[in-house]
Amino acid sequence: MNTISDKIEKAVNKYLQQKIHFFVNGKLLKTGKLILFCIKDFYLVFTINIHHHRKTFEIPYPFDFAEMENKVVFNYDVKKLHHGMVRIEQHARLLAPKKNNKFYDSHAHICIVEDAH
Repeated sequence: MNTISDKIEKAVNKYLQQKIHFFVNGKLLKTGKLILFCIKDFYLVFTINIHHHRKTFEIPYPFDFAEMENKVVFNYDVKKLHHGMVRIEQHARLLAPKKNNKFYDSHAHICIVEDAH
């Protein structure tokens, strides 16, 4: 049986050894060659090469994800968390981070960088 973690890993593994862009809410956050990917506790961990230097960054485990033809989208929308249960949504909104959190109620995605040649 395939779990959501297995599905995320399978989707992202297609991008290994590819130059990728990583976006959060349409804003470019990282660009580099995806070297490693794993799921660790409540985070997705990406290791990318940026100008011959390895950088590792973590993003929170998404509430949902979608694999599309040319990208993988990680969904952090609070609506995906509560599944239409108003009481849970109210509690989730009350627990909103005090400081700006770029992943709260947002979307992130990775896509392969197209060559300009």
